Amino acid sequence: MSFPKITRSISKEEERVKIKFLTEDFELILNREKCTGCGTCSRVCPKEAVSRGPVGASRRFPTTQDIIPEVYNPKKCVFCGTCVLMCPFGALTLKKNGEDIPLKELTIVAEHAVPTLDIEFKEIENNEGKKRTVRSYAEAKVSIIDEECAGGCESCAIVCPAGAITTPEKSDKGWESVPNVVVDEEKCIACGACDNACPTGAIQLEITDVKYSGDYNEIFWDPLIERLKALRWSNQEVGGAE
Repeated sequence: MSFPKITRSISKEEERVKIKFLTEDFELILNREKCTGCGTCSRVCPKEAVSRGPVGASRRFPTTQDIIPEVYNPKKCVFCGTCVLMCPFGALTLKKNGEDIPLKELTIVAEHAVPTLDIEFKEIENNEGKKRTVRSYAEAKVSIIDEECAGGCESCAIVCPAGAITTPEKSDKGWESVPNVVVDEEKCIACGACDNACPTGAIQLEITDVKYSGDYNEIFWDPLIERLKALRWSNQEVGGAE
């Protein structure tokens, strides 16, 4: 057997990417049932090893399953744990020799490549009543370009894990204008699932602040924050996927 050996498996419940060296191995696991398709992992990956999922041109009105990310290129993954640390939903796990690596023991944390995220745990519920706990550390503004909205698509409302997006019924009065999409800023958790799912780019997420404290390595952390803030699915390509 030649080393390192890289393997990847994917099922309805999870995706596993594993690299085995002569004396140790690392494994990155995505729990697809916890994942909301927010795309944070793909935006922050320093090696662009994670794609936004199979939500290309073949998907006209995406659902959560369509936007769940994939490690599309396992050879690019360096198992640094950046995606694990930044995932708002705890959907990613990194293992070493079969044992979970706690967040505080990730190399990027232990070596102070990243600061301490000032996390607020929030209980959220989507429009279908599914509840989750989110690790909130960012603030954002969601902009709606109403004239570009497909109208009736409802992908943004379907994928929003916090129930922050609704699509009002059209008025039966011809002179009354009703917006295609309404965003409740109080409920919004700045995850980005809506931006990821929108087929027309009508919804755009702008992360305005990331809350953190403590020492960090500027060479590693500053570009990470720029990727998290500036990269939007509506006008960027990530990991080779549109």
